Amino acid sequence: MTTARTAGYTLIEIVVALLLFAIGGLALVTTSAVVGRAMNTNAVRERASRIAASRLEIIGAACHRAASGRETLQQIESEWSVTALDSARLSVVESVSYPSLQGRRTDLFRAVLPCR
Repeated sequence: MTTARTAGYTLIEIVVALLLFAIGGLALVTTSAVVGRAMNTNAVRERASRIAASRLEIIGAACHRAASGRETLQQIESEWSVTALDSARLSVVESVSYPSLQGRRTDLFRAVLPCR
């Protein structure tokens, strides 16, 4: 008896291929969501660092009139403390708090600024 062989895929091969593509697609979607959240957290962290650096520049420019204080900008809370070391230098400690995936995060910045 002779059997005729036809070219093509069987139904089970097509189902397995679709299953593999579906699993791969779901893995890509999940990975992109994790990367998106991480990028958002990094953007907020960068914004907080820029606010801290800007505050240090402002304090350095107004050295003899510098004072401690606090400020909130775009969900970022900034608090700084200014101490005169001598007539030519200031010690500044600034903390910035911002939301992250694990809750609220606080970064601390310390600087000694020269008075001109």
